[in-house]
Amino acid sequence: MNENIEVGIADWSTICSLFSEMFEGLGKIEISENLISFQSLKPHVATGITLDSKGRIFANMPLHSIETLFQIVHFPDDRQSIKLTGENSAYEYKIPPEILNLR
Repeated sequence: MNENIEVGIADWSTICSLFSEMFEGLGKIEISENLISFQSLKPHVATGITLDSKGRIFANMPLHSIETLFQIVHFPDDRQSIKLTGENSAYEYKIPPEILNLR
């Protein structure tokens, strides 16, 4: 993966595939028919993000968390973050450097 990719929520299977590739080897990944999530593993910084097929995001990092709706998932070419955009909001989840060092 070395290109910017934008995927609409209707293409859930592509989102799951790209999400899995992006977070592979960085922590725990869970995939189901309607949900995909990443959680870091101890002793690394506690962080995670969960997306569902209805366009909801649940993310948490030290000192903050978010829950909002999205329609498009942006996977940048460096695969160090994931951006979710919706009608009235945008959220970017950046993988902490400590976690990226596991690659």
